[in-house]
Amino acid sequence: ISTQDKNRRTGMVEIEVLKLALAKEEVSIQEYQEMLINHPALGEILSFLLTEEQKHKKLIEKKIAELSCC
Repeated sequence: ISTQDKNRRTGMVEIEVLKLALAKEEVSIQEYQEMLINHPALGEILSFLLTEEQKHKKLIEKKIAELSCC
C-alpha cells in the first residue's frame, strides 16, 4: 500500500470520527435550545453553553472541509 493510499484511508477514518462528533454537537445544540425555552431563569448559563457548542460545531465542520478537500 502506497503512502498516498494510507494517508487517504487515514483521512477517511478521521472524517468519519469527526462526523460522529458533529452529530453529538448538533444534539447538544438542540438540547440547549430546548432547555432555554423550558428554563428561562437559566438563560445566561444555557446561552453560554449553547454558544460553546455552536463554536465546536463550526470547528468540526471546518476540519471536515479541510480533510475532504485533498
